[in-house]
Amino acid sequence: MTPEKDSLLKKVQMYCFLCLDAGLYLNSHPTCSKGIEYFNKCKKLKDEAIKEYEAKCGPLTALSSSPTDRWTWIDEPWPWERGDN
Repeated sequence: MTPEKDSLLKKVQMYCFLCLDAGLYLNSHPTCSKGIEYFNKCKKLKDEAIKEYEAKCGPLTALSSSPTDRWTWIDEPWPWERGDN
């Protein structure tokens, strides 16, 4: 895994965790406007991080791959695999 790919994946993971954490908070505080604002901010950052990762490194999940005449999801190491094995 290249340092850039590793960094981008860590950014995606961080924002996914923040979204999950904010969502758990909102489960018990569903009308908290600051919590909702924070969740929306984290979700936007997560979506941007995923978009950047996929533009530079390829699909992050099989659902974001674009099969044409061949299933290309298997061509590269998956995001969680190290490319230097």
